[in-house]
Amino acid sequence: MTVALNQPLMDVLAAQLRAAAGHNSAVQVAPAAVLWTDEERQWQSAMPVIKQYMPELIELGAYDPATRTGPAIWLKCALAGLAEEVPLAEGAVPILYLPGVSRKDLRAIEQCPKHLQPLAELQYRGCWWAYNSTGRDWSVTAFLTSEQVGLNLDIAKDKRTQEAISTVLGELLESQVVALQGRRLETEDFHALVVGDPIKDLLGWLNDPSAKQQQWPANKWVIFRDQCQQQYGFDPAHDVPDNTLSQLCAAEQQWQPVWQRFADTAHNLPGLVSQLKSVRQASLVDEPSHFLSLNLTQERELEAELAALNRADVATLRQRLSALDQAHAKRRAWLWQRLGFSPWALIVQALAQVAEHTQTAFTGSNPQAMADAYQERFWQADAAALHAMGLAKEAQQQQVVADILALIYTPWLEQTTLNFQSLVQRKGYPGEAHVNDPANRYQVNSQVVFFVDGLRFDTAQRLLAKLAGLQATTQLSTHWSALPSLTATAKAAITPIADLLTGAQDNDSFLPVLDVNDKELSSYHLRQALDKRGWQFLEGLELGDSKGKAWIQIGDLDHMGHEQQRKMPLGIEAVLNEVAERVAGLLLAGWQHIRIVTDHGWLWVPDQLPKADIPKNATRNRLSRCAILKDNVDTEHLKVHWHWNKNVTIAMAPGISGFIAGDYYNHGGVSLQECLVPVINVNAA
Repeated sequence: MTVALNQPLMDVLAAQLRAAAGHNSAVQVAPAAVLWTDEERQWQSAMPVIKQYMPELIELGAYDPATRTGPAIWLKCALAGLAEEVPLAEGAVPILYLPGVSRKDLRAIEQCPKHLQPLAELQYRGCWWAYNSTGRDWSVTAFLTSEQVGLNLDIAKDKRTQEAISTVLGELLESQVVALQGRRLETEDFHALVVGDPIKDLLGWLNDPSAKQQQWPANKWVIFRDQCQQQYGFDPAHDVPDNTLSQLCAAEQQWQPVWQRFADTAHNLPGLVSQLKSVRQASLVDEPSHFLSLNLTQERELEAELAALNRADVATLRQRLSALDQAHAKRRAWLWQRLGFSPWALIVQALAQVAEHTQTAFTGSNPQAMADAYQERFWQADAAALHAMGLAKEAQQQQVVADILALIYTPWLEQTTLNFQSLVQRKGYPGEAHVNDPANRYQVNSQVVFFVDGLRFDTAQRLLAKLAGLQATTQLSTHWSALPSLTATAKAAITPIADLLTGAQDNDSFLPVLDVNDKELSSYHLRQALDKRGWQFLEGLELGDSKGKAWIQIGDLDHMGHEQQRKMPLGIEAVLNEVAERVAGLLLAGWQHIRIVTDHGWLWVPDQLPKADIPKNATRNRLSRCAILKDNVDTEHLKVHWHWNKNVTIAMAPGISGFIAGDYYNHGGVSLQECLVPVINVNAA
């Protein structure tokens, strides 16, 4: 494991503990808790420090909710969310620190001490933080010297050094890795941690003055006061903290290295960061980027300006977005953006990019020409719109972003789609000649065909970036979706059994049937047909025989889109991460070729797809973006033939509209976003 040299040991410990709860959400549920047994109580002295950094950690002991400590039955209540005095950190797996307890104490249920019995069942629902497969507790020394952890510290093994580590463990965990590596550490080195880093002590005290003073022994408090008076000109026992905080932000003379250390470790100093919200810039010569209050003021002003833009005409809106983006660009490099205090500075950048990419009308001489231009340039308009909404985590942000996108993105998407449909109407759909039999393309051994439902071209670009770090070569290309661009029709067309399929004349489900038995293609029949052709169907984390051929389907963007609708952009990153991790695992297992394919893209708008009308009595089945026409029925809408039976006619909704109202996300129609689909070839290096 690689450890960043400028991070404190506490970050490494926290990462290791949290990694113990790692699981694949596609096939596993999260563990109920991480069990941290410490029979010799080696870590207990540092618990006050560890708990500051890990709000999900609770400790077995005498009832003291103020320190997140309590008996076994109380711990069970806390895990169940019933201990109101100790709310667990949202989204994190709880960590149970069990001092004086060994793993065998819990495993031997019959002999398990009565005070531990309520916790015994957690060994089945939870997971252990253990040194190795034998289940040994992580000793402090083993953690510090372990290659597995990545610290590899060189520590003397004499008794005095081990006792010194125990004495200063809290301070040791707050020390930076770079200060400890590259030399042999002995007793004096650990003793120096108590008084040897005045900047760390100062920042720790500023973060929580009363708690820090209580943690320190009396002699350290005396030394700390003396250091502050001699080096920084104030007495922490008397001076008002605001005066000290102003000096920190001004960062003049001896305070400059203090500010630099703060900038490097601010993510671990939430109390200090919170206090800085009220510190104002006292002089024009002060560096503006050091003042969180100034950043927050500019964030509020930017939010108000963006909220008011929904009343501007489109030309003015584009100009203002560009000007606001430039005005706030510098704040994106400030410390506060890294700490999450500048969401609007990021949002306005994304909105300005949408404005830039949608200001040019998009058409072409024929459908393929539009497709070429889309791949070269115009996909960035869709990507920027999704990125802008993906940055809007709160409801108010989402509404402001949606209002602006409705003015600059939705009209562009509508006109682009109308242009494309007009060309298809006059020149034909390119996919008519290019949706080839996949069975002829999937003949390479050691190949996985990796199906991702609804992988649109712009999201494929994001996935391609995630795959860049693999030991492999990647190539992105495109092909055309089968029509209509629905999973039922288009997924079947890219399977290795496509040549076995046909379409019934009286079909009203968009599903093809297998020639051999006239059964509609289901997951069961797909798997059966693949097996007969020698294809492995891999599920979950299965790796299969890497010398053969396999089909896998993970990463359902389409399902998420239908469920999340307007909020769909917020979940794309997690799905793409899952796909990238699965690809990495397949490469490590020896697969040489991975072909990532999809069935269709989709339309997403911030303000609902407009409604289009088609008479109900004219259709056999009507979905949002397409409808199967009854025999001998005509319509003014664009008509195409069903991919699986040319005698079945499909009516397409005009532009970005839908025959069914209320959707922000849907597909099945004719547009570049729905029909021009990506293919990513990944070949092992």
